[in-house]
Amino acid sequence: MSSKIILMATSGMLISALMGVIIYRIKNFSIIRSKFLVLGMSLVLIIFKYFSQLEKGFESLISLGQSIGFVYSFVVPAVIVVFLMNKFKFNNNEFWSAWFFTQICCALVIFTH
Repeated sequence: MSSKIILMATSGMLISALMGVIIYRIKNFSIIRSKFLVLGMSLVLIIFKYFSQLEKGFESLISLGQSIGFVYSFVVPAVIVVFLMNKFKFNNNEFWSAWFFTQICCALVIFTH
């Protein structure tokens, strides 16, 4: 991949996580900080990615590994943003909000490719 594409994808994930933290701080929605919603959304994304990988001709275990790895790689930008926004302290509610917004970014990537 070219470096421009990697830079755009990384900045997009960090910006979406930042939006999650900012929206949590402004609105303090109970839906955004819900663990069950975020984990349920990640499960749905894993299932959708798994079946799309099976349709492309990958084997079952390879598809499962790629799906889990792709969806859960979006945790990293959420953790980075939460640590930087809180001066290297971890805030659990802001993490769930940031991860929710990075999963929205993940869903856009999965559904468009």
